[in-house]
Amino acid sequence: MLPLSISLEEIQKWWRNSFPLSSPVLIFSVVLLIILFAPLIFRKFKIPGIIGLILAGVIVGPHSLDIIEKSTFTDIFATIGKLYIMFLAGLEIDMQEYKRNQKSSILFGAMTFFVPMGIGLVVCLYGFHFTFWPSLLISSMFSTHTLLSYPIVSSMGIVKTRAVQIAIGGTIITDTAVLILLGIITKMVQGKLDANFWIMLVVSLTVFVFVVLFLVPRISRWFFRNVEGQNSHYIYVLAVVFICAYLAEISGAESIIGAFLAGLALNRVIPHNSILMNRISFIGNTLFIPFFLISAGMVVNLSVLFHGWNAIIFALVLSGVAVLTKYIAALITQLASGYTSVERNLLFGLSASHAAATLVVITVGQKLFPEIDQNVYNGTIILILITCMTSSFVTERAARKIAITEKDVKLNLKEKTERILVPVSNPENMQRLIDFALLVKNPNSAEPIYPLSIVEDANDADEKLKAIKRAVESAAEQISSGDKQVEILKKVDLNIVDGIIRTAKAYTISDIIINYKTQQGGNFLFGNIMENLVAKSGQQIFVLKILQPFNSFNNCVVLLTPNAELENSFKRSAQKINTILKQVGNSSLIYGSKDTLSGFKKAIGDKKGDIHKYLEIEDFSDLSFIENNLRQDDLHIFLCGRTSTV
Repeated sequence: MLPLSISLEEIQKWWRNSFPLSSPVLIFSVVLLIILFAPLIFRKFKIPGIIGLILAGVIVGPHSLDIIEKSTFTDIFATIGKLYIMFLAGLEIDMQEYKRNQKSSILFGAMTFFVPMGIGLVVCLYGFHFTFWPSLLISSMFSTHTLLSYPIVSSMGIVKTRAVQIAIGGTIITDTAVLILLGIITKMVQGKLDANFWIMLVVSLTVFVFVVLFLVPRISRWFFRNVEGQNSHYIYVLAVVFICAYLAEISGAESIIGAFLAGLALNRVIPHNSILMNRISFIGNTLFIPFFLISAGMVVNLSVLFHGWNAIIFALVLSGVAVLTKYIAALITQLASGYTSVERNLLFGLSASHAAATLVVITVGQKLFPEIDQNVYNGTIILILITCMTSSFVTERAARKIAITEKDVKLNLKEKTERILVPVSNPENMQRLIDFALLVKNPNSAEPIYPLSIVEDANDADEKLKAIKRAVESAAEQISSGDKQVEILKKVDLNIVDGIIRTAKAYTISDIIINYKTQQGGNFLFGNIMENLVAKSGQQIFVLKILQPFNSFNNCVVLLTPNAELENSFKRSAQKINTILKQVGNSSLIYGSKDTLSGFKKAIGDKKGDIHKYLEIEDFSDLSFIENNLRQDDLHIFLCGRTSTV
């Protein structure tokens, strides 16, 4: 039996020779294992999965086990993840909800900038005895924050709540202000703060904002209208994000601002319930964003805590000021806007984390001022770890309470279960119908979409059914890859209308989506079949004539017929229309009588009437003025009642 004797020196030598890993394949494999197992392990101990990823980065990073070093390979993925978070924040923001809370968002942005700046300046001047300019730069670091815990609210489905919308708006305000201030301080120290600097800054930022918010949506609609294929669309979206991020850098802002504005530019171009949106969210949340969280942990060097009391004091003071001032900003916003304590905590949690922008500020500060020494830098690194962990814990706790509250409210409403049936007898119509079903489907509904392959009973019924079934399965595969459920149905019936109605009854369908066609013979859906289906069924029916992709429409025009508000299902129909208006086009114009428009506003919660543009019609006998103002890139929506109704 051979004795096993391995000295500590031999283990250390083997470790130094084996790590850090140099193979990109092995590095990527280790990162994927961390992304897979770290959240699972930490959730077992009721710790947010995000903290697991950050701490895993600390452990495998160059300042601990040194398994993975900071390199071009890791930096690229980390940068993608950082930009992806800001892009998703802009893309997923609910513009209607943001308009309702715009003042609160501006207030929070101002508070989360000035409160940390003011308190931080006092601490640096009178606590650390720094001179003015280094103190101003360090205090600006307290004002920045990164939406590190955004994936938590996204996974819980509360992105569209007002607290999250306000936090996103406030993030852009404060980060933009800090990064512009950083540029001003840099030029001031270098002696280049002259009129040319201000002119170039204003001109470059103006041109940048114009290009991103005005040109990008128009180019994107043209691209989506003329280029088919979900893969091409996704690559195009990524290209837009990184081009906008680079344009932000050369215009004097930071890349994260460009990524956020790219999200805003595409917000009304990419429907929130579309397959493309699901693909964007899925890839970002499962790969790029976790990579960024791991990289955030890799910069942390816990050994600085053993470099003497100065490092510990700096770390504790900086972290305390960062956390306290963000809480005060959230508290002021809560008191001024009348929000709940849970919403305040969510605001605080989302804005408490410091990462990307903080590193930018402190790194530049080290180059400019000798007073910002290694102790300050090390304290900042510990600040990043403490604030990220605080942010994750607070956000997860507050987000869970809000999610539970929203779920209870929805259960108390006792709404009819939403089940959408999409009958198809022509494979060419399939994709547009499915896209629309995704558009109007309640994202919180667990019910699947029901595509129905249906043909009339005839000698060639089997062949037709197989052709339609192949098209349906192809479309269903794309939906399933986007994390949506589908249950494919098929039916052969002597009468198509009766077949649809029987299927709708069997599956307690709430909505039926059909394609409009002029009568072209008995084998085509839907000529007079549409009229028969409307007459015989009791479900809400959407009749479509869509000639271009939904993300290529620029505006929506809605006509509400007289007395529509008196129908029992008007509220639900109005909310469905509003769901479409949220996701399609830049603006919406709604025509109707005074009473109908009033009922529509009440149904969608637009009390002030400032979400959409409304125009009253007194005489419905002549609607030529509406027709004359319609354009090719307008989506036309008509809300009609069945015959023999009010």
